[in-house]
Amino acid sequence: MTNTPIRDADVSVLTLPREDSPPTRRPRPWLRWLTAGVTASFFLVALYWYVPFPSSLPEVDTTPVRLVGGHVHASPLTASGYVVAQRQASVASKGTGRLEYLGVTVGSHVAAGDVIARVQQDDVQAVQHQARARLDVAKAALTNAQAELRDAQLTYARAKALLPKQFISQAEFDTASTRLRRAEAAVRSSSAAIAAAEADVQTADVMLENTLIRAPFDGTVLKKFAEIGEVVAPMAGSAGSRGAVVLIADMTSLAVETEISESSITQIAQGQSADITLDAVHGKHYPATVEQIVPTADRSKGTVLAKVRFVELDDRVLPEMSAKVSFTPAVQPHDSAQPRLFVPSSSLVQKNGRLTLYVLEDETVREVSVEEVSKSGGDSEVRGMLTASTQVILAPSSSLQAGMRVRSRVP
Repeated sequence: MTNTPIRDADVSVLTLPREDSPPTRRPRPWLRWLTAGVTASFFLVALYWYVPFPSSLPEVDTTPVRLVGGHVHASPLTASGYVVAQRQASVASKGTGRLEYLGVTVGSHVAAGDVIARVQQDDVQAVQHQARARLDVAKAALTNAQAELRDAQLTYARAKALLPKQFISQAEFDTASTRLRRAEAAVRSSSAAIAAAEADVQTADVMLENTLIRAPFDGTVLKKFAEIGEVVAPMAGSAGSRGAVVLIADMTSLAVETEISESSITQIAQGQSADITLDAVHGKHYPATVEQIVPTADRSKGTVLAKVRFVELDDRVLPEMSAKVSFTPAVQPHDSAQPRLFVPSSSLVQKNGRLTLYVLEDETVREVSVEEVSKSGGDSEVRGMLTASTQVILAPSSSLQAGMRVRSRVP
């Protein structure tokens, strides 16, 4: 066996096949934009919070209230309460019946004596017609009795003239006299029957009037309790009947009822000035006075009820609104410990016939009614709801209004 030498062998068959490399992933362009947007957002937020920007609010000059002598409380006495109409009534029918007419809705304005509703009155009208018919019968009976009386009077006069001359007997004279007395009694009876019939007619008229439900005073309808077709009764004795038809309130009698702690009740007095703010009317202050301090306390709460009357009202004040009352400290002229408040005279303005100060609280303008006691140089002594921390706006412009946003000018 001979070995054949390998010459010029093809060694390419000994190489391994090379695999193709995986394709490279190209970066997504939207991912780069998203990353850039997030970075820019963070940069803008940081710029907003850490870089100061100039304020766009108008600037005003302010100065604090100057106190001379005495001690002043840090803030006036304040209390919370609700707006309540002091004159309101649940209007009901005097008679029982089915409601057949209702002429008002919630929010309707009514005047005293206006017919609000009407109860079915067919049966009452029938009673009224019957009473008037009896009155007519009684009047006719009186006319007949009066004619009979006139005839009896003439007969008696003739008998009286003939008896002395013996032209008639005593029996005939007695008969004429008796007839006269019966005729007089018949007239009196007919007159009494007329009075009774007139009373029956008056009763029927009152019963008919009771079917009409009228407004007891000028006011506004706040609630409606009954609808046409329902039975109304004075006492609402049955489950299917209504007592009151509507609730009417006199909107000019609105006042805030607030409860004052027993420990603070000595700080207020009847007639004392106050300031009312409503949660529903932002930036508006209503001048008021303490109308009444109820002479009894609530033992469970340890409070005394006070009623604060509005001096000025508008249509935005509604019953049952929540309110806050700030009481002006009572002025004691002969108390040497009472502080005196001084403000620049240029800060006082006349508004609606009252002296007013514009004060700045949390970059918001507020109006405070004050009373000028005296004036010396460029300062005025005032009385009002001011504290040592109150910032008064100097020389307020005519365009300045309560509720505006301004800032104090930095000196």
